[in-house]
Amino acid sequence: MKPIIGVTMQPAKGTQQINNRYITSILEAGGIPLCIPNNTPIDDVLSRLDGLLVIGGDDIHPKFFNEDPLPGLGHVDVARDNSDIAVVHAAIKHTLPLLAICRGEQILNIALGGTLYQDIPRQLPQAIQHKQAADRATQIHSVNIVRETKLSTIVEAESIMTNSFHHQSVKDVASTLTISATTNDHVIEAIEHPNHPFCIGVQWHPEELNDEASKRLFTAFVNACH
Repeated sequence: MKPIIGVTMQPAKGTQQINNRYITSILEAGGIPLCIPNNTPIDDVLSRLDGLLVIGGDDIHPKFFNEDPLPGLGHVDVARDNSDIAVVHAAIKHTLPLLAICRGEQILNIALGGTLYQDIPRQLPQAIQHKQAADRATQIHSVNIVRETKLSTIVEAESIMTNSFHHQSVKDVASTLTISATTNDHVIEAIEHPNHPFCIGVQWHPEELNDEASKRLFTAFVNACH
């Protein structure tokens, strides 16, 4: 039996949306994606799932990390924030494999007590460009993988090239998480839960890439869902 993987969605003007690359990446790695609208109580579908994928999207409301909004904050959706946080808590509580991508990585950190930079250009003016203008399959900058992390075991490399579509990023890492990748400007690019069977968040979009590291990440995730 192929594992069934719940995938969160992005609400937009009365619709629920998802980029098709999330779907095809799970299928290609041997899983069955099951899209979960953000107004679906996660506990009602949890027994049917073997893993969870939290996708990217809009900014996260700063109230979830006890801050007021700063200049540069983009569109926020509190209902979606609450839904995605509930998904993370469910995955941790029930030890379901969890892969969190871009905004999903940030949600993972917030759900477990961490904080964010609300806008990298304003708060980290020395940072490199993290929101590329190139197409989504273009690898724009390098990411340094921390040794002896689960991510390093998966990608089998000390550095990889990734795409980049974010202006927020992890600031203070939640106490139960560890850093597993950074860029040369020290922006955190991946985090993981060392005491969970599979709980990894990455700031880039591996579903859009066709490189070996991205394939290894999805394969490892789906295998953990078996």
